[in-house]
Amino acid sequence: MSIDEEQSMSTTSRFFLSIAALSVMISMTSVSVSAQDAGVGGGGGPAAQAPGRRLPPPPAPTGPVPRRPDGKPDLTGNWDGSAGVLHNSVILEDHPGGFGIQAGKTLIIDPKDGVIPYQPWALTERNRRREDANGYEDQVGHCEFYDIGRVHQFAKEFMFSGNNFVINDTQHITRVIPMDRREHLPENIRLWLGDSIGRWEGDTLVVDTTNMNDKTRMALGGDFHGAEAHIVERFTMVDSNTINWTMTIDNPKVFTRPWTLTSTTPMLRRAIANNFDAEDTCHEGNVDLVHLKNVYDQARGITSQAK
Repeated sequence: MSIDEEQSMSTTSRFFLSIAALSVMISMTSVSVSAQDAGVGGGGGPAAQAPGRRLPPPPAPTGPVPRRPDGKPDLTGNWDGSAGVLHNSVILEDHPGGFGIQAGKTLIIDPKDGVIPYQPWALTERNRRREDANGYEDQVGHCEFYDIGRVHQFAKEFMFSGNNFVINDTQHITRVIPMDRREHLPENIRLWLGDSIGRWEGDTLVVDTTNMNDKTRMALGGDFHGAEAHIVERFTMVDSNTINWTMTIDNPKVFTRPWTLTSTTPMLRRAIANNFDAEDTCHEGNVDLVHLKNVYDQARGITSQAK
């Protein structure tokens, strides 16, 4: 079987119950808050039947790009490029819907086929992680950090503080990005979110990240970029309410070429951050993790102690 055939099968193969259960658990931590923020809640009617699926309208009217005192675009505010749903929280590429999983189009815009250009060994490892018996390995299910390429599924808040650009993501995942530093940290320092430094290229804010710790996944389905990844994000304001965001990932040890993904839609300004979990609710009622541990141990012939 060729690599292309194997990769195509991986995106259209069955979705496992264990993976889907963890997907629902992770998604619900944001949906509960999302429903409140969007004004969805008590009472009957369509809105109450579809919590978290209705986005508040962006502020109106749309105007020119706001500027900071130095003349650069002012990205300050709440933003969401998820379209109110989590299409790609499991699979970044094209995929059908399944139990607990929403069908979605690929987020990969380069290469044009929308497929992550893994090296053969890396594709094999990604597919191993995607098996139901290995769902327990996903770090988000353990209430650890999301990958910086994974939190783009959720709303976020941008702000400036001194010479820093700050991204406040769901579950208190905050990135403080210095705009006046030009060199990354020493190579032996490895961080969950990597070491990010920012700069301006015209009116585009560029965030350059290295020094990963190789413990994160880009999606529940096992996609990863490795510790040596060099990640470049670009934030370009189109108007006062719209930001185009891309993330380019390069790691010759994992991929055959650099590749680029984007958000489901352009990031839109929101009066209230939707799909944003302001509280760390991951530990609350986390019973699916017990189920995943039992499946994990059973596949390895281990008598599970999880209850």
